[in-house]
Amino acid sequence: MRRKGFVAALLLCILLAVPSVTGAVYPTVPAQTSIKVQVNGKPLSLSTPVFVENKTTMVPLREVAEALHAQVSWNKANNSQNTVTLSRGDRSSTLTLGSKLMKAKGRSVNLDVAPLSRGNLTYVPLRALSESLGTVVAWDGINKVIRIDDPTQLPIVGTTKKLNELIKQMETFNGYYLGGVIAESGGAAVTTDSKDTSPAAPSEESAGGSGDYSQTNIQVAGVDEADWAKTDGRFIYQLSGSRVFIADISNPPAPKLAETLEYGPDEGFSPQEMYVDNKRLIVIGQNNTVIPIQVDPAKPSVGGSGSSSDSKMSILPTNAIRSSVQTKIYELSDSGKPKLVRETKLEGGYVSSRKIDSSLYIITNKYNNFSYPAIRTESNGNTSGSGDATSQYEPLFSDSGSSVDLRKLPLDQIRYFPESPDNSTLLIGALDLDRPDQDIQVSAYLGSGQTIYASAKHLYVAIAKYLPKGDGYSQVTQVYKFRLDQGNIVYIGEGSVPGTVLNQYAMDEHGGYLRIATTNGDMRASGAARSSNNLYVLDEQMKTVGTLENLAPGERIYSTRFLGGRAYMVTFRNVDPLFAIDLRNPLKPAVLGQLKIPGYSDYLHPYDDNHIIGFGKETVEVPSKGAGADETMAFYQGMKIALFDVSDVSQPKEKFKEVIGDRGTGSELLSNPKALLFSKSKGLLAFPVELMEIKNKEAIEPGGFPAYGQFTYQGAYVYRIDLETGFNLRGRITHLTQDDLLKSGQYGFDYNKSVRRILYSGDTLYTLSESMLKANDLQSLSARGSLNYPASPEIRYKTDPGSPSITPLPASR
Repeated sequence: MRRKGFVAALLLCILLAVPSVTGAVYPTVPAQTSIKVQVNGKPLSLSTPVFVENKTTMVPLREVAEALHAQVSWNKANNSQNTVTLSRGDRSSTLTLGSKLMKAKGRSVNLDVAPLSRGNLTYVPLRALSESLGTVVAWDGINKVIRIDDPTQLPIVGTTKKLNELIKQMETFNGYYLGGVIAESGGAAVTTDSKDTSPAAPSEESAGGSGDYSQTNIQVAGVDEADWAKTDGRFIYQLSGSRVFIADISNPPAPKLAETLEYGPDEGFSPQEMYVDNKRLIVIGQNNTVIPIQVDPAKPSVGGSGSSSDSKMSILPTNAIRSSVQTKIYELSDSGKPKLVRETKLEGGYVSSRKIDSSLYIITNKYNNFSYPAIRTESNGNTSGSGDATSQYEPLFSDSGSSVDLRKLPLDQIRYFPESPDNSTLLIGALDLDRPDQDIQVSAYLGSGQTIYASAKHLYVAIAKYLPKGDGYSQVTQVYKFRLDQGNIVYIGEGSVPGTVLNQYAMDEHGGYLRIATTNGDMRASGAARSSNNLYVLDEQMKTVGTLENLAPGERIYSTRFLGGRAYMVTFRNVDPLFAIDLRNPLKPAVLGQLKIPGYSDYLHPYDDNHIIGFGKETVEVPSKGAGADETMAFYQGMKIALFDVSDVSQPKEKFKEVIGDRGTGSELLSNPKALLFSKSKGLLAFPVELMEIKNKEAIEPGGFPAYGQFTYQGAYVYRIDLETGFNLRGRITHLTQDDLLKSGQYGFDYNKSVRRILYSGDTLYTLSESMLKANDLQSLSARGSLNYPASPEIRYKTDPGSPSITPLPASR
């Protein structure tokens, strides 16, 4: 009997959440009398139980509307259709019996199940309707409760006094001195923003196979990510320094430059990434403006009295840099000459962005320079000052759709993450691109954002915290959840898990659950401080409901990939364990199997349901000098690609592998999966490679320190991939001439000719560098045409021997 109850709860948990990526069809589920509904914590008494149809929970309209205090208005003018509008505060939704289209906030929303009539009652989809009216819906699978609540809110900063309190607290939370507090007593605080330095799709469509042209390799299908280059099949759009080139590829043998968008030094705009759809080109970049600071020589102190004894600082810089993320939105035309129609600015350094249909979300971190402590406390314990410092702290934004003037977000509209270790301010700008008359919606949170993951419906912001614990510290990741609400942001809640995340691929949302992989501890330590790797499952309320801990002690996570009901995790120290993890029961994640092989994978990409492609480095073990007889150290070698067979998840196998070059060989793909081009249907795999080779391997002493190779090549490696023969190198395409190669050094070459992206459109493969575009036949790889871009005044060479492609492994060299 208890087993039946568990199965029913687990089934409904899946039914209430995001549709399964497997595309399974569920039959209509009878009324579940054991399921309860709560509205703002109070039980909702329904005249008839809820029922589930096509993974959608249906409830009586009138009773739910009354519980939400929504006004109901029927329109029965047309006898063939019954339309109802529900209004709650500033939100309204319109539904029609038998129609899967709901109108909410002036936009059409597709429903999985249409409203229907049974007897004298009208049933509507619970989640879609409730959320359209501004509530938060969550399924509590353990207690079998559907919870409908008004959004909770993070606390507001509000006043300068509160801001100073929070800054002081941050010094303690991170275990070291972060700087002072904002000046409140005469004189202006200085804010110098800098670019954020935080560590920044399973389907073929997301990896480059929709229609007859490739798309950016993204993490989540339907959630677009900005990239250095894009194509819409007619044109290729790419960055080159401070310019955007738009190349007409309608005639592949003779590609031509349709337009150049050039941003001069006076504008202060540096493009970084872009989006392209069938209507628009969106260019996102950094805008840095120098702001002169006026210093009164008669008042060298920022304490307000003119005496340096009243302040901890007596000298201010004369200039500050205001850094903003600028978004330029262009209207596309058949000529390839876009028209600028809108610009926005959001103060801070660029963290990330996402585009879902016509909704654009931009995330920045505003760095707050609190390193000039200058608070002045009067004898009564109160703070005093002119408020100029508060004005310096308040973030700026603008939207040309309403006004080009910069506006400040006041303290009473800025919230904070409690006990955050980071004194930056996270800003989220939300735009509905189909509504140019609707102003950018800006949300601000003191406490920064470090790792960003977005599903089709939610944005997750992860913040690493290191908390004092005895003589050491404990590692915790705090995760804040927001709903992406058609160009708006709704805060949902927060949760925390032990350890820290590697990157966005360490997080995934499936079936309403957040799955997150972390490494906790130090892989160089021993005993309780030694590292372990863990996986946690959080429910819709951000409560941890599933735990799998202590995987590969003494190692750390190098890559993670979640695919439906499974997760694949690669850890490394001396060998590479690939773990296959079962997540079908989110309450009890379990290891299905593991494979231990030399090397490691920095990125995992799905080939199909039973095969995974790994991209990383080959490694070699050598005896560790001065250690025990069995002690070894691992050194990475050339770049490694591997095809793993997980048909039998209890025994994963490395079916094929390919090693490219020698020690030092690398690829942008290893740190940025957007550099990958993959199409299973075309048997196509391509990515850029910087090749390092050892010319005289015979001279290397066996067992000695592995030697670095010398630079010999950079360009696209194009493979044919299938399950019968594995990886077959079809050819290489470079933009470097023989003269360029002769001029190259041990590590450096003309970086402007470095191939960064490989795209295809129709039967043509395109390779892109900052200097040129090359067109090759997709089947034979024979040259078809090329386009040399106008020379850039910025000539850059990659000469740093400490670059990521040749940096020793963090743990094992």
